Amino acid sequence: PGTLYPASSTGSTSTGTTSSGTTSTGTSGTTSTGTTGVFVCAGPCSAVDNDGLVLRLSTAATSGFAAPAAVPSLFNSTRSFAAFSGLTPGSTNSVAAKIGGSPCLGGLQLGATPGFSTLTLPAASVSAVLRTTTVHPDYPVLSIAFVVRDVDGRTRVTRPDSLTVTGLTLSGTASCAPSSIDATTGVGFCDVVVAASEFGSTTASRSVTLSVMYGSTAAATAVLSASLARAVPAVSLPSGSQGMLISLPNSPRLPTEQFSVAAFGYTGVKKLAFFQITLYFNQSVASYISDAQVTSTLYTLKLAMTAGSASTKAFVTVIGTASDNAVPQIVGDNVPMLTAKFTVASGAVAGVTANAFEATIVSFTDVSNTNFVQVQAGRFADSRGSLDLAGLMTVWTADAVGLLSYASVPEIFNVQPLSGSTTTSTVNARIVKRSICTTGSGCATAGDSSGNVASSCAASGASGVGSLSGCTFTVGAATTAGSQGVSVTATSGSLTAAPVTIRVWHPSVIAVSAGSSTLSRIAGGRTSSCGMLFQSTPLAVTATFTGSGLTGVTVDVTCLATLTSSNPSIVSVSGALATGVAAGTAQVTVGSAAVSLTVVSSPTVSPVCMSAALVHGSAIFSPSSVPNQAQSPTASVTVSASYVKNDQTSLTSEGASATIVAFARLSDGSYLEVLPSMGLQVMPSNDFSTVLNSSTLLSTNTNYYRAFVMSNAGNAAGSCALEAKWIDTCSGSNTLLAAGPIAASVQLPSASSASVTISSGTPCNTGATCSISRSTDPAVQLGRRTSTQLSVSVTFPIQGTVTFTNDPRTVYTVVSGANLVAVSTTGLVTPLGGSSFGAAVINVTFPSYSRAASVWASITIRVDGVTGITWKASPFPSYTGSSSVVTSTLRKVHCTTAYQRASVSATVSLSDSTTADVSGNNYLSVASGSTSVVPAPTRVGSVYVLTGASAGTSNMTFSFGTGIAASAVITVTDTSATVSSLTWATSFWQSTSPVTFAATLGSTKTTVLSATFNDGTQFPDAISGVSWVPPASYLSFASDDSSRISISASGVATIGASSYRVPVTLTASAASCASSAPVSQTTQVYANLEPAVGDIDLGNQYGLPFSTSPYTSAPSVGQTFSVPMRINLGTGRKFTFTSFNLLYPSDWVKVHSIAYYLPTAYTAGQVNWCNN
Repeated sequence: PGTLYPASSTGSTSTGTTSSGTTSTGTSGTTSTGTTGVFVCAGPCSAVDNDGLVLRLSTAATSGFAAPAAVPSLFNSTRSFAAFSGLTPGSTNSVAAKIGGSPCLGGLQLGATPGFSTLTLPAASVSAVLRTTTVHPDYPVLSIAFVVRDVDGRTRVTRPDSLTVTGLTLSGTASCAPSSIDATTGVGFCDVVVAASEFGSTTASRSVTLSVMYGSTAAATAVLSASLARAVPAVSLPSGSQGMLISLPNSPRLPTEQFSVAAFGYTGVKKLAFFQITLYFNQSVASYISDAQVTSTLYTLKLAMTAGSASTKAFVTVIGTASDNAVPQIVGDNVPMLTAKFTVASGAVAGVTANAFEATIVSFTDVSNTNFVQVQAGRFADSRGSLDLAGLMTVWTADAVGLLSYASVPEIFNVQPLSGSTTTSTVNARIVKRSICTTGSGCATAGDSSGNVASSCAASGASGVGSLSGCTFTVGAATTAGSQGVSVTATSGSLTAAPVTIRVWHPSVIAVSAGSSTLSRIAGGRTSSCGMLFQSTPLAVTATFTGSGLTGVTVDVTCLATLTSSNPSIVSVSGALATGVAAGTAQVTVGSAAVSLTVVSSPTVSPVCMSAALVHGSAIFSPSSVPNQAQSPTASVTVSASYVKNDQTSLTSEGASATIVAFARLSDGSYLEVLPSMGLQVMPSNDFSTVLNSSTLLSTNTNYYRAFVMSNAGNAAGSCALEAKWIDTCSGSNTLLAAGPIAASVQLPSASSASVTISSGTPCNTGATCSISRSTDPAVQLGRRTSTQLSVSVTFPIQGTVTFTNDPRTVYTVVSGANLVAVSTTGLVTPLGGSSFGAAVINVTFPSYSRAASVWASITIRVDGVTGITWKASPFPSYTGSSSVVTSTLRKVHCTTAYQRASVSATVSLSDSTTADVSGNNYLSVASGSTSVVPAPTRVGSVYVLTGASAGTSNMTFSFGTGIAASAVITVTDTSATVSSLTWATSFWQSTSPVTFAATLGSTKTTVLSATFNDGTQFPDAISGVSWVPPASYLSFASDDSSRISISASGVATIGASSYRVPVTLTASAASCASSAPVSQTTQVYANLEPAVGDIDLGNQYGLPFSTSPYTSAPSVGQTFSVPMRINLGTGRKFTFTSFNLLYPSDWVKVHSIAYYLPTAYTAGQVNWCNN
């Protein structure tokens, strides 16, 4: 693709489309001679129709070339693209348009089409390998590995609708999911289950066909020969006999593969209630997985695995106890005892191991505890189809059974003659290894080696087309021709893959041309270093790609070619643009193709006129979406693009910008893009001096100026909004070479609305109306904010919503409550000094901004503070309901010298009618007027507590900041509050049902007792919850059996022995006080000793040790009861064995049964007992 084309591509200058033989002088006629600083507004060139919009394929791929292009027109371009077959199938590409720049570099992109894909083609061939070389009845899956290719050898194919397998009777579906096909390599897998009817008494062979289906059509097929193993006859022990049969796999297994061993009991007429067996296995063949992998449906199992040395057999001992002795399944033939899962040892050697397993019955026990089988060898059923004393296992290894191959690049365009770069394609191979499968799960990729694993490759038809090194096919300098298909065959050891075809396109004809063969010096023009400026011309390179068996295609390869100048001091080449440097002749070459260019200093060409434009927005493409393209070397697509001139579109918002492009027409009819580095300057007209600013270079492309709408700009439109000037800044006099107008339209619609809110960073304190407080107000201690930030936005019909918070045109006015708040020019609201509270209304307007003068917004902000405080005193310590009790008098506690106490709660009121609890606020202070009566209050936890010291009154003051205070009188009296009731708590004991003191001998427990007084107050824990009133000063405690539970004067209980028949009664009492009657309360508690470390506990843990539920009464004659036994191991010990004698009164009780508890973490356990 190119951008700077002359009027025609014939090699000489022309007049373009504006006239037929003479150059148009445009409106201005000649170059302006005015001063460069004056806005001249010279007329534009009368036609600018050949200098700028070019389409290109925006992909990095080396194909999808442009067809040779005609000279494009400014603001309009049409171009064809072809040779999509070299692009990766399924890849996404687009067509982009740009204006200005050189053919392959620079310029401004004006958008691109939506992405389009190169389509995949259906599979046309399939190569397949059988992974299951032999299919077995117990492993009946037939697994096929394959690779698919399209008609041109690509492995990226359209996914088939299905894959079918025929030639065998199958169980279930005869098709496979095409989703297994890898989208890149084309490798896939198909697993089907062979029906049991296919397996006979001898081995057999079947011809199997794999078909790749699109709809009902088989697009590709592969025929394979499958081997079927014989069906092993079933064997069993004689019916009615007693023994054990162990079933092993009938088919070979691969290392690390999992398999099952099943044991069946033969019991005759006995019920198998209990068994112990030992299963031996050869560790070189099998590996035990874990106890969790040994299961049974009828028996509870306990296991112990013992590993032997490398040369000996390991064994696992299994003890099974019937879960239900009544079920019929535990008697007779084939009683399912267990299934154990093993894996084939990772180092297992391929072959047959005749003594892989052995088994011994240690004992079979029936429901009457009779051992009816002892120490008997088990029999095995395996692939031999007979009963044997040892089990046979066959191990296969995952040997390579086939090779699948594919090319990394199946189609190559040779660009070495154009760019010097070679292109390679690697033939990758996948070694397919043997597998055996039950369901297909895990069969598909197990053991395969993928990637470039081929040991060697051979090519056919590669002479003159490319070279093969190993398995890498290279197209480069030695390539002299293309080919429909070079066949490459990959091998690995004895394996050979199906051939892979690589298509090669070779540029048999290369042509290079220039837009103009003569490059003249431009009068007055200067380079960025102030050297003489000569004309430039775009270069175009085309190539015709051909090959044996291929239809040639000619495409534009300009941007792929490396163009060089024979004399860079005469002609320089950058990308695909040739520029004169000094007078002389030079050739520009690519490969063997060349074009001759002549650079002349005289006669010169002069600027005639200039056309410039504001560029913003995107080009319009036709079609708007490029269709997906077929993988065909001859397929092509034609795309057109046009760009609407900026004077037909408007800039619609402040800050909106457009890029300035300028072209000068020279006296020979050619055009030249004028850039800032060449002396381009832009200035606005008087009408646009406050509307557009054009002094900034585009940050992403310093070759262009950017014009943007200024702040507070008004609407304006005109054909001469700005003027582009080409100035010779090297002459000292800043000679004006050419000038041209730039049309612009700035249409800024008026705002439709405005809004003002509270900034998310400074939220309101309460409710819907934002409230702030003065920094000196106590409300600050409640978290009230002392300021808030407004957020202002204005909405425009086209531009949308724009933030105006800090815009100098935004005016904040307090229209109500001006004595309350002040607003900064950036919208920060702060309260003013004073003592007033209330609401302030703030209006936001834009009086100096005409576009928003008619919109405004309003917000209400409150200024609030603390206006008062209330308080109350409540009983301390607190209890349920105490917060609603108001205390003004502190009495003595039941004839003791201690006084009651009270806690303080305080609430402040605010001017916005809200309240806040400040009881725990550190800003709250409480003072006593008479500290001899009520000492200075202190905090207990977060609240103040009032303490009585002597009879009298004290005026208490409660303050929350300056000026916020309240007072009240607290009376302290020697009159006693006497105990009216006592209540024992039970929740602190180790058990509450029944209530039990369960602890080791000598342990203590502080009891909990609540006391209620005649004034309604309470001590919820009179023993340890009232530190200033010792319980012994007004309470007494007693036990009716101190040998089991004793209780001290301070209410602390000590356990001395267990209760065996009745609980212990504890009594708490308060003596008579000030004519009040004495008060007492009892509670019943069972004593139950816990074992010390190393000790055994007999009996229930709670309640009576020897009793039945609920463990509150001793057992009666004829009643059966349990005697649990618990061992206290302490910390870090593991229980393995114990032996003990349990003594009991045999004339009172007899032993009914003994059972043991076994935690799930244990794997074996047993109890043996003898009743003497």
